[in-house]
Amino acid sequence: MKRLPAYLAALFTGALLLSMNDCKTTHASDGRPAVLHFAYSAQSEELMGGGLRNKLIREYLQKQLHIPIEVVKVEGYASTIEAMRAEKIDISNFGPLAYIIAAQKAGAEAIVGRGYPDGTLGGYPSVIAVPKNSPIHSIEDMKAHAKDLVFAFSDPASTSGNLYPRVGLLQMGINPEQDFKKVIYAGSHIAAIMTVKSGKVDVGAYQGNFTKRLVEKGKMKPDDNRVIWTSEPIPNSCYAVRKALPEQLKKDIQAALLAIPTKDPELWAHLTSLQGNINSGTVNVAVNDATYDRLRKYASQVKDFNFVEK
Repeated sequence: MKRLPAYLAALFTGALLLSMNDCKTTHASDGRPAVLHFAYSAQSEELMGGGLRNKLIREYLQKQLHIPIEVVKVEGYASTIEAMRAEKIDISNFGPLAYIIAAQKAGAEAIVGRGYPDGTLGGYPSVIAVPKNSPIHSIEDMKAHAKDLVFAFSDPASTSGNLYPRVGLLQMGINPEQDFKKVIYAGSHIAAIMTVKSGKVDVGAYQGNFTKRLVEKGKMKPDDNRVIWTSEPIPNSCYAVRKALPEQLKKDIQAALLAIPTKDPELWAHLTSLQGNINSGTVNVAVNDATYDRLRKYASQVKDFNFVEK
């Protein structure tokens, strides 16, 4: 069995920011839980209007599934994965890399992602950026001065805030932990963006589309951070359910999520408006575990990045 690298192993040592006793699920005789627990990460609640979103999605799912829905606020991917592993949550939205870890660690099963009417899954970019007044103007500058720079990734389980920029750096000939003066994890995309903006770090990696929301909220100006690298498109995040849920219930949940645009336009409009990487032509599409196999192969480019135990 291969050990997880330290920055991924740390994901599973944090305490859950929810009461496990309050989230115990009792089951009916047919295996359907008496209550479904729907988890949303709190990392961007201040921008994403979580209160209204959570109310709308709770009401929608209750109406479609005829099961009480409890929305559980969980802090970060690590706690979400652990909560699903402990059967304290049943449905969650995961970033692509976090999903792969959750599938292996917690029995998560991908069912729906954001894509296009032809059924294909959409994508979004990762960026590496510096403060606007930084003397670093290119990847070559960054590489030349790496030993003097503090670099911030977002979240260890983030695809755009860790995996893709990490692979990008390795392809540039930069080993982050060895070549930079210091490497930190900011905790979220928003934290990484603001840490770069403030000059507390010299360089940072995060999902570029979050910048749009920060600009809209007046938290920063469009030119506060200067992008020096952009990744190829990353497959969109997904809704995932606990694999152990009854098969028919999983199908019902998938059908309900796929039908949001037609059955609840208000909820759909709200969800769409919250995502800086989403355009008006996107829809929810069916996905499964194999949808993220390409990402698994991408992750294999990183030495010792063995988050799937063998």
